[in-house]
Amino acid sequence: MGKPYLITYQNQNSMKKLRSKVVKALKREFTFECTISARMNQVILNVKNIDFEQHLGQLIQQTQQIIDKYFPQREEHLCLVIRQIDGTNQNTFKIWKSVY
Repeated sequence: MGKPYLITYQNQNSMKKLRSKVVKALKREFTFECTISARMNQVILNVKNIDFEQHLGQLIQQTQQIIDKYFPQREEHLCLVIRQIDGTNQNTFKIWKSVY
């Protein structure tokens, strides 16, 4: 009866570690001006000083490339939120775990 809790705890812990590492990698490499954090099972990028709709594709593409570069073998899905710092626009997307 204790095993399901242990597995759930281990999964949550590994997801938390992955999100933390993703935040660090994005902070190192991301070229858009933003703040990056992890909250409630999501990696959140608060971008500023951009035309959100015009640059959204580039934001998602750069995020995906950085994550693939540093974490090519992921065992967890990642949920990311890109939002304009003033809160007027937001996009949520998922990067799926790696397929072996």
